[in-house]
Formats: sequence, C-alpha cells, structure tokens
Amino acid sequence: MNSGKNMLKALIFDCDGVIAETERDGHRVAFNRAFKEAGLDIEWSVEEYRELVKIAGGKERMRSYFEEHRYLLPPEVLNDEFINGLHKRKTEIFTEMNARGELPIRLGIKRIIQEAHDRGVILAVCSTSNEKSVRSLLRAVLGSERLDWFDGIFAGDIVKAKKPAPDIYNLVKDRFGLQGSECFVVEDSRNGLLAAKSAGMHCIVTVSFYSIGEDFSEADMVVSSLGDPDQPMEIIKGHPNIDSQSVRYITLDILEKML
Repeated sequence: MNSGKNMLKALIFDCDGVIAETERDGHRVAFNRAFKEAGLDIEWSVEEYRELVKIAGGKERMRSYFEEHRYLLPPEVLNDEFINGLHKRKTEIFTEMNARGELPIRLGIKRIIQEAHDRGVILAVCSTSNEKSVRSLLRAVLGSERLDWFDGIFAGDIVKAKKPAPDIYNLVKDRFGLQGSECFVVEDSRNGLLAAKSAGMHCIVTVSFYSIGEDFSEADMVVSSLGDPDQPMEIIKGHPNIDSQSVRYITLDILEKML
C-alpha cells in the first residue's frame, strides 16, 4: 500500500478496447450490418477501420467517412437525421451482439473490478460510445450485479468535447469531488491517454488490436492486458516504482505504488 498522501480513490475505465476487444469485432461489425440494412454499399474492413477508429464517436466517424466518400450516398441523406438514425440502428445491433455473448471480456477486468468494489474504491466508465452500447457490453461481460457496482457511467454526448479533450474525465472529478492524483484510468488509445493526462489523472494503457504501435510515452505504464494469475501480462513500458520482473498482473496495490 502506498504510504504517501495520495491514495487511490477512483478506478476509471474506458470501454471499447479496454473492457472487451469491441472495436474490431463489435462496433465495426455492427456498423457494417447497419449499412447493409440501409441499402448502403459500404463495408468497413479491419484495416480501413484502423484509421476510422481514430475519430472519437460513432456519429462523428460516419460523418467524416460520408463527407470523404460523398459518391456512395445520395446528397439528401447526408444530414444529422440520417446519421443519427443509422447510428441508433447500429447501437441496437451492437446491443443484440452483446446479449448473444459475442464479445468476451479482456483479461483482468473482472478481477480488478471485484478488488476495487471490495475496497470501496469509486468505479466509473468514461467512453465516447453511446451509453446504451456501454451498458449492454458491461451487463453482458460483467453481469447485472457488477454493473450496479459502478458509481457512474459517463458516455456518448455527455460532454461537448470528446477525447482527447479531458472534459469527460474532468466531469468525474467534479461529480465525486476528486483530485486527478487520486484517480487511475485504464485506457487503450492515445486519445484516451491524452484525455486522462490532461485531466491530471494517472493512466495505465492496455494496448488493443487497433492501438498497438501508438505513442504511449506519457502513460504511467503500458501492458498487454491487466493479466490474471493464470494468464500473466506482458509489460511494454514499465514504471520506476514497479519491479517488472516480479509483476505478473495488475492489482490495486500496484496502481497505488505509481501514485
């Protein structure tokens, strides 16, 4: 346990890529199914989506793509009503995928959430995704009981400026009366890392399929996953307070040593 003045008071998770490998196998697939239903000749490939996922927010992602590929759509449908309707249907499809258990949870997530709950640490999720999508994923991979352990789900358009802006993380500080130094964020992308750091928070990065190779130099630590006792993680970027040779998976005690 950290003997300094800073103690871990909040553990905050991004959703997509952190809780589950949702971008490649979830959201991309749901977008493509929604496009097909709408009669659009669009299918985002795994590699194409690698660039699209850098745009925070599903509606923003579609709008950017449609603006760049205007020839794929009649001009009268390039409006907010069309994009919002298409995104709503995509969210429904994603929710249905979660209900069928198509997206497995990432290593260490359930374990560290249990640990935080047992210690009375504030639990929150901060995501640019639609709140219904976030809740459906959490319920599917964690169960309704663990979902109820979260003190806040901050998602979608709850703030005007999305990551890499710090707004959503600043909202958590305001809501719970926290200092950034008391919070640890689990992120998987550079946009998320920059948002957390701009809010003055600590951040550990668990790289995901699309974020491998991004610049995470500002992160407190970078790992392949949070790991579990029977499935240890790989440390990609260590921390001076942590003995990388002896750590097999991330615990709250390890996070507190980095505060």
